[in-house]
Amino acid sequence: MLTMPRISQRKLFLFGRYSLALLLPKKWLRELGIEPGAKVQLEFDKTRSRIVIRLNTAAPTKPAKGTQSPKRLAKDAGWQPIPPL
Repeated sequence: MLTMPRISQRKLFLFGRYSLALLLPKKWLRELGIEPGAKVQLEFDKTRSRIVIRLNTAAPTKPAKGTQSPKRLAKDAGWQPIPPL
């Protein structure tokens, strides 16, 4: 049985005008039982400079209308949009 590497270097690429994308190794996802269309939860951990992907979790709910605008949330979290090309 072949063992899969635990570390893989990947390039981020522009996806649309305002997003970057990362392709994950298909073998890793297959090993975890992740199918196309599966939902994952992302956690931004600034203190440790990492993004955590959680599998098999409920998708976060959308904020109710009138709570906080996405611009306000982005500003509060220190996020900045990718500038248009």
